[in-house]
Amino acid sequence: MKSLVKKHVFYPIALLLLFVFSINKSLAATADAMERAAVQSNLGSTSVLLGAAYAGVPLFTVGERGLILRSSDNGKTWQQVPSPVSVTLTDISFSDENNGYAIGHSGIILATKNGGESWEIKLNGVKLAKQLLIEAESDGDEHAIREMQRLVDDGPDKPFFDLLQLGPKHVVAVGAYGLAIETKDGGETWQSWMGRIENFFGYHLYAIKKQGDHILIAGEQGFIALSMDNGQTFSTIESPYEGSFFTAELLPNNDLIVAGLRGNAFVSHDNGASWNTIMNPIPASITGSTVSKDGQVFMSNQAGMILSLSNDKLFPITHKPYPPLTHLIETSKGNILALSISGSIPVHIGNSK
Repeated sequence: MKSLVKKHVFYPIALLLLFVFSINKSLAATADAMERAAVQSNLGSTSVLLGAAYAGVPLFTVGERGLILRSSDNGKTWQQVPSPVSVTLTDISFSDENNGYAIGHSGIILATKNGGESWEIKLNGVKLAKQLLIEAESDGDEHAIREMQRLVDDGPDKPFFDLLQLGPKHVVAVGAYGLAIETKDGGETWQSWMGRIENFFGYHLYAIKKQGDHILIAGEQGFIALSMDNGQTFSTIESPYEGSFFTAELLPNNDLIVAGLRGNAFVSHDNGASWNTIMNPIPASITGSTVSKDGQVFMSNQAGMILSLSNDKLFPITHKPYPPLTHLIETSKGNILALSISGSIPVHIGNSK
């Protein structure tokens, strides 16, 4: 793992605004946001939104300043739910109608056991750094001890970007500088996955997806790792591109899809041994993706467009650009809800194949 000192990395403008912290921001302010409940506001539905998930019938979304919103009509209207933090939340997931998690900046992980009505802090960056240091000291790995000590010294400024929920109490979260952790007991204890993933340079991990026994991780500077044994071991895959991948998908047939910077997207039909370029007419960074119930792949980009994948080609399905998009989710009605820097946007996809 590389030094955890911040570096300059090219991000799409929308992600730059969300994920890069000001170098003048004090650790005191960061700690305060970790402990301060989100402000109740009627502007939540038009704010920066970054992740969404269903808890049975209700749909939830998360975003800037600790926002957690709930909708009973597939995103047409939203009501704010109390949140115990004011840091930006980047993703949310439910294993069933009751149990869910949300992740965000400052190493924050929240959990709910009552369908998102209330949330509690299960992990923050201070606790995370101390635990990783203890693990490194227990292993006697001098290099890891130095890096984890830097993590402690830096303070709670490392965000999580994606999470994978495997059960009511089992979740994996990945994030900046190679962070990858797991809990199997609902967040009471956490174990590092960082020793399983060969990520010596500490690239940011932006996406984690699972299909059967396969788990795919994609991230900064073309980083790709694949597990075929439920995450027990990972192989680093030779990347078809040196730019960052902000999203990834694992299809039911185990095809791998990665996409990101400047609209670059690729598909592999052989577990990453070879890659085909996905032709994309719009060279804007791809920021999100989803796979519909009928197997159709959709992607969103920084230019505010939604694209459909067919025969290794992307086709725009929206004619008028939306604001820069951050995330896609299929609604219970079979359409798409797009999240953006200006709230959520219901999109009727019709026959997009």
